Amino acid sequence: MQQYLNHDLGFDQVRWATLSRTSYDSRQSFQGKPQKTLLPAGTRLFRLLRLAVGTYFEAVWWIPEQVFRELHDSAQRAEHGGGRLFRNYVAESLALPGSNTQLCAVEIELKKPVYAWVGRSAALFGRPGGVNQVFLPNLADRGAPLSSTNARVVRTYWLRF
Repeated sequence: MQQYLNHDLGFDQVRWATLSRTSYDSRQSFQGKPQKTLLPAGTRLFRLLRLAVGTYFEAVWWIPEQVFRELHDSAQRAEHGGGRLFRNYVAESLALPGSNTQLCAVEIELKKPVYAWVGRSAALFGRPGGVNQVFLPNLADRGAPLSSTNARVVRTYWLRF
């Protein structure tokens, strides 16, 4: 049986794997227990970021393509749609703090299957949550935050405001 990224890990072993200086329990960001899921090669994941600086694979929180497209399309259909509204939709839906400094987006594609934890976002920070989000630790190659054996950057772009 082939071993994929995070194959031997349980959520309790990775739930504290965040990038912040003071770690937090990622379990609180989900409604219920997230499901360990094998994401196939070719899966596209997204995230918003402050600037496109190249250290994308160190991130643990990702937006599934379907959720990203739905939020993006909804913002574009709005009379006053655009980057700011899209960023607000993402902040409302995902269990992460909102930020008005998120100016860019990155899209990655998995080159190999990987295990990640997928579940509905919790209602945190006074926001409703309720959409699928992906918790994917260990994506960066050890000691090389700019590269990943398991994923590649498809593109980065600025949000239009």
